[in-house]
Amino acid sequence: MQIEAISALAASGAAILGVPAALVVGLRQARAARQAAEHATQAARAQWRNTNLREAAVAFVMAVEQALELAREIKPAQMALDLEDGKRLRRELRKTLAVVQLEGPQTIAQHAERVQKAVDGTLATVMAEHRRIAPTLALRAAVEQGDETAIALRRQLGRPNPRRIDVQLWRDVVRTGVLTSRQVGFLAHQHQSRLAGYSSTRPRIAFASLYSSHRQALGEFITVVRDHLDTPPLNLPPAGTTTTGASP
Repeated sequence: MQIEAISALAASGAAILGVPAALVVGLRQARAARQAAEHATQAARAQWRNTNLREAAVAFVMAVEQALELAREIKPAQMALDLEDGKRLRRELRKTLAVVQLEGPQTIAQHAERVQKAVDGTLATVMAEHRRIAPTLALRAAVEQGDETAIALRRQLGRPNPRRIDVQLWRDVVRTGVLTSRQVGFLAHQHQSRLAGYSSTRPRIAFASLYSSHRQALGEFITVVRDHLDTPPLNLPPAGTTTTGASP
């Protein structure tokens, strides 16, 4: 009887010990499946964010490129230009910067902010500089084409001892389309300054060095974005492996 009792007790104990072992295996498998699902979700989200950042960075770089090239075209221009493209590109710079700020980490956003501020400032300065000389360029072009009203105004403005210009002459250059009302306002202001003994000439910016500096800053921004995209966003285990040996 004692032997039978001991055998029955041993069998019962083995069965009892087998139940917790199965539970442990099941819990570990469930946790591994949950971790794999979480890692897959995180990896997909990181890839989505990186795709958005890449697209935002490309749009920003293209806007900067266009702004720089337009500034380089405006700077040496010897004829009056329409500056609407400059206004549009300045808006585009601000728009693409905002997307980078939303999609990128702070380090990338800060680089983009510095590039945008510098390039926008240079483009704005070049445009303002061109607005000051555009009336003179337009008047010169009209003189070269033989426009009599333009020739008369040019003669008046070129006198060694400046005098007040007849209001009707200002009106005539607008009426004949030689200058716009805005351009007449610029020229009239410059002439009034000359009458008062003030020089309206402002120092022109050293564009070549600024252009080179902006190009370098843009290259640094591209490098920062590339490094971020090349860095694995998550420390995930190799595919097909599971975490073992840990308690549930």
